[in-house]
Amino acid sequence: MDVHCTTCGEPWDTYHLWHDAIFETALPANDAQAWGSLPRAEKLAPRYRQEFIGIGFYFGQSVINVIHCPACPDGAKANPERLATKAALETLMGDDEDCLAATFADYNL
Repeated sequence: MDVHCTTCGEPWDTYHLWHDAIFETALPANDAQAWGSLPRAEKLAPRYRQEFIGIGFYFGQSVINVIHCPACPDGAKANPERLATKAALETLMGDDEDCLAATFADYNL
């Protein structure tokens, strides 16, 4: 299932975001592997956010809310309406990332 970057609209596979993208960062392999078993609330702790920013990903409250991605052109700005909609849905869905991903996919968000 795909979710889309808020800035450029690039589709990103949720499986890739949940399981593979962390291995693209500069984290040692054992740290990247351990990330997969962290609770959702800890997956975007400052350390991990910085690692993702290093490869061009900016996320909302979860890794499936892609605000900016490696495919975004330099200087591109996020669509404010999509940004607000996705943030509201994150708040509404809470920890149910599967439901959030399905909702994002249904509406091409």
